[in-house]
Amino acid sequence: MISFLQSNSWADQTYLQWLFALGVLVGTVLFRMPFANFLNWLFYRAFSEKNIKKRKRFHELTGRNLRRLLVLLACYIALSILSVPEHFQWFGKPYHIRFYMDIALQLGLIWTASKILLRIADFVSEVWQDKSQISIDPARAQWGPYIKDGIKVAVILSAFLFVIGIVFQANIAALVGGLGIGGLAVALAAQESLANLLGSFTIFLDKPFTIGDTIEFKGITGTVEHVGFRSTRMRTLDKSYVTVPNKALVTEPLNNITESTHRRAAFKLGLVYQTKPETLRVIIQSILSVLQSNPLIEENPSVTFFGYGESSLDLQIIYLVKTPDYNEYLQVREFVNFEIYRIVDEHDTDFAFPTRTMVTVHDDGTKP
Repeated sequence: MISFLQSNSWADQTYLQWLFALGVLVGTVLFRMPFANFLNWLFYRAFSEKNIKKRKRFHELTGRNLRRLLVLLACYIALSILSVPEHFQWFGKPYHIRFYMDIALQLGLIWTASKILLRIADFVSEVWQDKSQISIDPARAQWGPYIKDGIKVAVILSAFLFVIGIVFQANIAALVGGLGIGGLAVALAAQESLANLLGSFTIFLDKPFTIGDTIEFKGITGTVEHVGFRSTRMRTLDKSYVTVPNKALVTEPLNNITESTHRRAAFKLGLVYQTKPETLRVIIQSILSVLQSNPLIEENPSVTFFGYGESSLDLQIIYLVKTPDYNEYLQVREFVNFEIYRIVDEHDTDFAFPTRTMVTVHDDGTKP
């Protein structure tokens, strides 16, 4: 039987070659689902523990591309079994049919394998984020984007080198050496991006803030949601999504409100000049008592007669609220403001506002 298959041929291929090639293709197409599931299970166990929900998620990310990879691999093996001629004559012109088929299949294999690795990077990042939420470690949560982006950059770079070095058989060492001359120009053109990249490493190592912290930077206050290689993104109090380059965050002053133990309130209060000195002293003492009696206000608040304004007697009020929470700070400040309003009203005086007094003088120097 085997001798018959080897001695007879069709289209310059023996029956045995056709049988093996078709067997590989048909067998892979029929059994690609269970084989892909088995490989998925092996890959999954390398990245996560036994968890049905996570295993299903991993299968959703990689299953389809893994089945495609198996079919492409079967096509490549079948092509290797068949003795496809290097040249194919078409209307008297030779075509490198085997060369083009090899390149197409190799590109398909590299592309599909790269997509699988990119999906695995997404899965690793999701697992890391889940574990960081369980451990309640903001610094660990900040690792997630770095891991995912780092794996993706490595996969894309490796795929590019595979295509250049294996598919097109280029000399990678010579290519890298040739790029050395132009590397300086590229580095100069990309120095801003490199500065942001170094800034991201500084943020990660020095930890001026982590994901979830509320920071204030150049008048913008928001909660950090993402720290990437180039920029940091935060959600402001009005729910806007602001992107700030990492370089600016490590070179400019930044206030980490979450790490603050207190919030400071400082403002001036103007009373009318008709206020008597005795009344002014009582108002100062009353405001000071309100501040001292509030448990959320730090000890030793300051209420002083600051000076004489253009149209007001100025009081300066300074106190610290024992909370980093902005909403709680606003509630305390609102309470204090209402108490100040009540105190001023009870002492028969009023708040000052800009005024001008016009005095008319006759030519002889007398007033009307």
